[in-house]
Amino acid sequence: MLSYLLKRPIAVLMISFAVLLLGLASTQKLNTSLLPNIPIPEITVQVSYPNNTARQIETSITRPLRNRLMQVSSLKDIKTQTRDGMAVLNLYFQYGVSTDLAFIEVNEMVDMAMNSLPNDIERPRVIKASASDIPVVYMSITQDSIASDDQFLELSQFVNQVIKRRIEQLPDIAIADMTGHVEPEIKIIPKYNNLQSLNLSQEVLIQALRDNNFVLGNLMVQDGAYRYDFRFSNPLENVKDIEQIDLNINDRLYKFKDFAEVIKTTEVIRGNTFYNNQKAVQLAIIKQSDAGVYELKEKISQLISTFQEDYPNLSFHIHQDQSQLLKLSIDNLKTSLILGSFLAIIIMFLFLKDFKSPLIIGLSIPLSLVVSFFLMYVFGISINIISLSGLILGVGMMIDNAIIIIDNITQKLEDGKALFQACAEGTTEMISPLISSVLTTSIIFIPLVFLSGITGALFYDQAMAVSIGLFSSLLVSIFFIPVLYLLLIKNQHKSKIIKERINLSRLYKKGFKLFYMQKKLTFLIVIIFLSFGVVLALILPIKGLPDLKQSEAIIELDWNENISISENNKRVQQFFDTVPFVDLAIETGEQKYLLQREADKSLSEAEIYVKFSSVEKLQAFLKNFKAIRHAYPKIQYSIQPPENIFQYIFGQEDAQFEGQLYSTQSLEAPNLSRFDSLKTHIPFNFKPLAKQELLSIKIQHDKMLLYNVSYEKLTQELKTLLNQNYIDNLKNTDQIIPIRFGIGEDNLSRILNSTFITNNDKRWIPLNQLISVNTDLNYKIITANRGGEYLSLIPVNFINNPEKIITTTQNVFSKNSNYDIKFSGAYFENQNVLKEFIIVALVALSLLYFVMAAQFNSLLQPLIILTEIPINIGGALLLVWLFNGSLNVMTGIGIVVMAGIVINDSIIKIHTINSLRNSGLDMDEAIQKAGVMRLKPILMTSLTTILALLPFLFISGLGADLQKPLALSVIGGLFIGTFVSLYFIPVLYRLLNR
Repeated sequence: MLSYLLKRPIAVLMISFAVLLLGLASTQKLNTSLLPNIPIPEITVQVSYPNNTARQIETSITRPLRNRLMQVSSLKDIKTQTRDGMAVLNLYFQYGVSTDLAFIEVNEMVDMAMNSLPNDIERPRVIKASASDIPVVYMSITQDSIASDDQFLELSQFVNQVIKRRIEQLPDIAIADMTGHVEPEIKIIPKYNNLQSLNLSQEVLIQALRDNNFVLGNLMVQDGAYRYDFRFSNPLENVKDIEQIDLNINDRLYKFKDFAEVIKTTEVIRGNTFYNNQKAVQLAIIKQSDAGVYELKEKISQLISTFQEDYPNLSFHIHQDQSQLLKLSIDNLKTSLILGSFLAIIIMFLFLKDFKSPLIIGLSIPLSLVVSFFLMYVFGISINIISLSGLILGVGMMIDNAIIIIDNITQKLEDGKALFQACAEGTTEMISPLISSVLTTSIIFIPLVFLSGITGALFYDQAMAVSIGLFSSLLVSIFFIPVLYLLLIKNQHKSKIIKERINLSRLYKKGFKLFYMQKKLTFLIVIIFLSFGVVLALILPIKGLPDLKQSEAIIELDWNENISISENNKRVQQFFDTVPFVDLAIETGEQKYLLQREADKSLSEAEIYVKFSSVEKLQAFLKNFKAIRHAYPKIQYSIQPPENIFQYIFGQEDAQFEGQLYSTQSLEAPNLSRFDSLKTHIPFNFKPLAKQELLSIKIQHDKMLLYNVSYEKLTQELKTLLNQNYIDNLKNTDQIIPIRFGIGEDNLSRILNSTFITNNDKRWIPLNQLISVNTDLNYKIITANRGGEYLSLIPVNFINNPEKIITTTQNVFSKNSNYDIKFSGAYFENQNVLKEFIIVALVALSLLYFVMAAQFNSLLQPLIILTEIPINIGGALLLVWLFNGSLNVMTGIGIVVMAGIVINDSIIKIHTINSLRNSGLDMDEAIQKAGVMRLKPILMTSLTTILALLPFLFISGLGADLQKPLALSVIGGLFIGTFVSLYFIPVLYRLLNR
């Protein structure tokens, strides 16, 4: 068939152009996203119950809701966090469960549980997790001229009614989630002196307001042949209407404003957002699941340009751009492609002293890549970080396959073959080993698909991308390269084709003689690198992603004091006043995001995103930030990189290692006093539990009876004093504004001591005679799971020997039947994943063996190649260790890439040895000649890959940091792998074929 194609080069070129055209068209249709759109088996239930303590919510809401939700089918685990005013229940399911059906079932369980919950609670919100939930970008809107709360209220309403809606009109936008904005509110402040002068209570004002704030709807009347709709308009539409409400007091008319001050203000602020220390409204822009990241980012940029022209008094700031990670991956692919192609051309020229052979490589690589994009479109694979990592491997194999085919054709020409015959035979000889190399590389990924959970789902995209890339390179190498070689070389004189090439044969033969004769030395080197692989695999730290030297960070802090939101804002802003940041986005207190998985923050907490111009400036800032403990010793904080899609999906919510202390005698966790007595029995240092001081108001029931005061009046008065007495809504044409009774002061002790309340006999009684105020210390957060409430004990430092700690702790608590302690965390999950991965790796190696055994028709020869893998891994891990690296996702991908390259070299070398032996050469002569024949392809493929990746070791930046572990493992593995392919494989082949 190949000879047939070589006789019809025009047909091959036209087919190539047709495929190129289809591939270019498909690239316009390919979806670009950060990760494949895979379901995340997690559902969150959020409960809001303002003005109630954590203990009240846990007892009356969270516990019955948790018990009901534990009946949901396929539930893997449930974890709840309850704090003042809210609760969050996280439900984790087995991967593969239909999250749509689980979402419906969870909603049904919530509806069934509503009968056992308090009557005044809003229905809990149920949120289904998705990979597209993470915002693509954050947008902060600020205005320089804001000087009052009323102006910021105008900005909030403008962003909500104009900016947010215009952004959400983009078809690729799912929602622009808003926070930091404020809502209007009508506040009524009673004039107690005027009320007391007429012996009135605030109930008179409340009833008058409700009587006048009515909506009767429409009536339909008929007048002869005509029909009319009558609408009763609401008499109250603004502050002035409320002030003009008439009250009949002792047969005399008064105005509402005579007894109360009515003002339009902002709601009670429980959270703020700031950008560069300016008060801001923040939008978290979330894309549709099938939207392209690049296209969306471009549309948002265009829309911002329009906003800046239309609203010059506003500033629009973009930060935490998630598309950067995808951009870096694509840039890495481009860098690998350009560097690899350029170096392959240079090295090919140095080895072959020929300009046209490198040109063939330069033309074949883009064609292979475009074919890959076309096949990705056909199989529905998007361009994402996972599939791109597979294509990077494919690019390396494209170059290697091209080098192997061209070098073999050139060798046929040197042997005196005619050009047509050299192209046909040189390519045909390599078809079998190239197919075998493609199968062996692809087959490594097939068992990885069977890994449980999300990891296995992600490996599907990578396995498909690798297989597509390798298949494309195989097609181009077999059909396109020999035809192109024939067209470019056919008019050239044969003497010009075969030129003096770099003579490495003599150097190779000297080395071959040394290691072939001194087999003990060869095995000693191999054993050393095998030892490196075993030892370093045990001591290298294991991480999900490599440590990225970023110039940005997120700081989550809790002042651990009962401070107001204004004091929280003041402390955070004061600290950052003198910090030379580039971007600073601050969220203090509670936020108003609609889609929020995590529990909302309290008024004393803050989340700060800070970006600097360089990594060094960030490190210097973080070093100085630790000094904040001197000014605020109670503060608790954590510093972490900005959230990205990897951390959203793979980020383990659990701590690495966590002790869970339960009470066996109560449904509640051990209280503070009991826990203090148990601390000394816990054999590790753990992070302090978050506590908070509460003001407890105790009603004096005997005084209530003595002074004839109703509980309803007391409750209403306390709500008014605390600015929490919601009465009704003011319904005008464009919005609904809540109406609250409150007072202007915020000094609690003075308020309680100076306030009077009317009893049922209309006598004024001092409020401080009816209540007493005490302080109480309790847990800030109540945690629970299937086993009930527990105290979360997280070690301060990493524990090197968890099993010993578990045994010691359980022995201590086994002697006390009142308490029980259990352990969980990412450590146990990682152990299970590691065991599973070992099984999958053994399956992959078995499949490799089966494929190679079928190709070589031998049970021994595949073992020769498989022994190379652990040796090369030792070289890879050694270089990773020398550069202070870790075992992470990129290191693993690098090892797979390296293994694919060196295995291919060894497969082709053994294939050449077998061919030479079949032609009549004895074993030693065949081994030596095959080494000389395969010397230059092995060196060229190794040098091309090493030199292409070498810059990543010395350049800085997020992209380089992400690629560096891959580069280290590939370079280290290829360095020793080249030695193994050249010298150890022949020695082992000779020993096993005596």
